[in-house]
Amino acid sequence: MSWSLRRMTRYVAQCKYLEQLKQNDDLCSQAYRKGSYLMFSNGKPLLHFGDKSAGLTIKFTNFIDAQTHCGEDLACRSVLLGIDEETDDIPMFASPVTSGIESEIETGTKFADLRTATLGLPSYDASLVARGYSLLTWLETMKFCPSCATKLSRNVAGTMLSCGTCSKANHHYPVIHPVAITRVEDPTGKKVLLVRQPKHPAGMYTCIAGFIESGESVEKAVRREIAEEAGIVVGKVEYFDLQMWPLPQNSLMLACITRAMPGSTTLDIDKQELEDAKWFTKEEVLKSYKTILANPNLFRNNEGNEFIIPPSGTIAHSLLKNWIGL
Repeated sequence: MSWSLRRMTRYVAQCKYLEQLKQNDDLCSQAYRKGSYLMFSNGKPLLHFGDKSAGLTIKFTNFIDAQTHCGEDLACRSVLLGIDEETDDIPMFASPVTSGIESEIETGTKFADLRTATLGLPSYDASLVARGYSLLTWLETMKFCPSCATKLSRNVAGTMLSCGTCSKANHHYPVIHPVAITRVEDPTGKKVLLVRQPKHPAGMYTCIAGFIESGESVEKAVRREIAEEAGIVVGKVEYFDLQMWPLPQNSLMLACITRAMPGSTTLDIDKQELEDAKWFTKEEVLKSYKTILANPNLFRNNEGNEFIIPPSGTIAHSLLKNWIGL
């Protein structure tokens, strides 16, 4: 990544301003009027569906229109997403709409399900949707102090909750669930271990994943999860990339790469967790990649139970695409 001096200066200023908005309720209240708004309806973000070349984009709206659709108490119900990358000080917010406005939205836009948004949007936009959904869901479910049951109050940015009874320092923040997802290669690097669960689309196999437990390092979590689910032992664990994933909860997907140790390639599958697990060659994964590229509908209709890898937009897809050299 290479940035100009101007871009770096703007980025630092944006980060500092964003932190001020989180900490200073008066400043954030004033910023609402100049903000851009991503509206949600029952957990579904408002997106613009362009032609194939344009693809999906977030449909932002201004303060006046957002207030019309989301209510006069907009600032009490919205959450701060970030600062528009193309500006110095235009904040972006996510807001839940009042019921019954679906018929009033512009032609070419609609409230899309979260999976469609997460997989179909560019990565930056997908992260905004994930953040908006996670924060709005958190505020909807986290109503009372877990220590004394007092009703919690929020900051104007919607990024922190406070209990006035326990202590002024008793602040609560959204919980992030760390998950390790790993590309497991055989000792030669010529095969990859993929697994499937009953909930997966027909024919789809993916990388092994599991929650990182309290006090556990990423490396230990990777080794434990692979041993539990597949019955094999792996060697060195390398970090690959990460992705925020809002479904079914606010998860931080930490993607890793490892190889099975020599002599540890015979699978002992945990049938309570997995439906199946197999070693696949690069040729098989490449064929699957080309198949879903040509026919994305296989994720919804795969009557032949053809082997498919996870869709574009997922970190598992990136792990496998990297492995076959694309």
